Amino acid sequence: VGDYYTQIAIQGPKAEATLQKLTDVNLSQIKNYWFKHGTVCGLPNTLVARTGYTAEDGFEIYVPSDVATSERVWNEVTEAGKEFGIVPCGLGARNTLRLEGKMALYGHEISDKINVWEAALDRYCKMEKGDFVGRAALAKAQAEGLKRILVGLESVDRGIPRDGYKVFDTAGHEVGYVTSGSYAPFLKKNIALAYVPPALSALDTEVMVEIRGQMVKCKVVPTPFYKRPKKSA
Repeated sequence: VGDYYTQIAIQGPKAEATLQKLTDVNLSQIKNYWFKHGTVCGLPNTLVARTGYTAEDGFEIYVPSDVATSERVWNEVTEAGKEFGIVPCGLGARNTLRLEGKMALYGHEISDKINVWEAALDRYCKMEKGDFVGRAALAKAQAEGLKRILVGLESVDRGIPRDGYKVFDTAGHEVGYVTSGSYAPFLKKNIALAYVPPALSALDTEVMVEIRGQMVKCKVVPTPFYKRPKKSA
């Protein structure tokens, strides 16, 4: 993260148990998307945030970016997580996880051409709280109604819908496009997010996705594709 900090993300159901071994911060007291400062791996005043983009519980820590410190912390984290089966992963795994959780990524599900209602993110936009930059444009879009909406797709035929692939109705008319798609290892299914007209957004509606020149049948399914279990009291 810049020239000064390395960010290390510890994600998954055992993230808290792993990181708690290495810090004096009471991790159970950090709410989702909140943070605290404390000692981590002997480093004082380290920022510990309950954040991530994997649809799982997890933490992100920010440590000095010099190689020796970064490597030491990395090694201590992996050692602490050994009993839980910790493994390193990269952006490919992160992207599959955020897709399963229907977490929007800029340039895919969201952009300056997509409004909050189309992306089903209106819960983050409080129109009743007074004026703000862009409110008039959003109000206009809201009044005009949705022309497209983000839905989840699951392949019925063989094939993985990928980012940018065209979506067609069953009559062969182009109606939308895929924003993200992948094989989902946890679900053992080929899944995707796509923008389609509201008329084609009902669950179990069949659409076709063009994959390498072939029409592959898909159906609209509930999202998120995966939702992590709630912690037991």
